[in-house]
Amino acid sequence: MSDWLTAAQTDPYRAPAATPPGDLYFTYQRHDGDSFIASAANAENYLLQGFTVTGEQTLSDSETFRDTVSPGSSQPPVDGATAPVNGETPA
Repeated sequence: MSDWLTAAQTDPYRAPAATPPGDLYFTYQRHDGDSFIASAANAENYLLQGFTVTGEQTLSDSETFRDTVSPGSSQPPVDGATAPVNGETPA
């Protein structure tokens, strides 16, 4: 558990003296119970909105981030699905 996670889970929140590393991400939980992953650097903003921090993880590159927050997004479309060509909407 990082110092940033400890700070984010302490009530009242008191920001650490240092900026979290760029590859540190928190799992934030909304009021409705849904959760999402976003940078630990945004913790103060989300906490002020009443969200809670439920966990942390290190995501070292954009591919790892994409695979974590949107699993399957690098997979081809399922059979029968159409994809826009040159940004155009299929007819």
